[in-house]
Amino acid sequence: MAVLSVLVPFSHSPSFCRFYLGSAACVGGSTVWVPEKILQRLQAGGYLVCFHPHGILPLGFSFNGALRVKAEEPTQFLPESFNFPKDCNGVQAPVLWRVPFFAPALRMWDACTPATKSNMKKLLAAKTAFGIIPGGSEDVAIHEHGKENVYINSRYGFIKYALQHGYCLILAYTFGENDQYYSLSCLRPLNLWLVKRFGFVLPLFWGKNFCPLLPRGGGLNTVYGRVIDLPVIQDPTSEDLVKWHAIYVEELKAMFDQYKGQFGFGDRELRCH
Repeated sequence: MAVLSVLVPFSHSPSFCRFYLGSAACVGGSTVWVPEKILQRLQAGGYLVCFHPHGILPLGFSFNGALRVKAEEPTQFLPESFNFPKDCNGVQAPVLWRVPFFAPALRMWDACTPATKSNMKKLLAAKTAFGIIPGGSEDVAIHEHGKENVYINSRYGFIKYALQHGYCLILAYTFGENDQYYSLSCLRPLNLWLVKRFGFVLPLFWGKNFCPLLPRGGGLNTVYGRVIDLPVIQDPTSEDLVKWHAIYVEELKAMFDQYKGQFGFGDRELRCH
């Protein structure tokens, strides 16, 4: 079965997308919150939705991103009269396309592509609307249940690409993501080394007691809460990158503080690593 899941050429399946979205009950429900002014921006192309945090598994990214469009059931999964770009996409760690069971699921979703430099450039050149998780595998490595940790302080690459192509950045934060699983924080040094050396992590995690792979629940609420319009700078300098990265982090923190009380996380602090 593991061999078949890699070798069989699975393709986009809207029914599989709908089945997966329907399983959101496992996490206690999954909801997207988008202010009206940002909702209008989402109906064009040329923007990058930046999801935080990754969590152990990127549940907010998968439940509340492009998959809602790929399910081809707008009356159920999208706002009324919302014309989301049908070619929207996302990027995920290339290693996932080599993992049994994950690989066929990704192909049937048809909602993301391997996060390689060449793929990123193709999406950007085409002005495709797509989502990323800037924290990536490092977010997984620094995960702590009940703590809002995001890996962002050394992430400049996506800022550089966005500046070069004049992309708009839309910041999204999923409240409840880091509460879905427990993990062993003592493995953090090892996993950070593994990411740097080999590009993957080996987290030890568990969710529900009777089935550790199932998330603990409590609900996911993804807020698309900030827009950063970037200028076109073909060859951004270090100063350009530092400037816009600082603005990004400032907006991320402000968005978190604005919405955290609404979803029951008023006592938490966003910790940027």
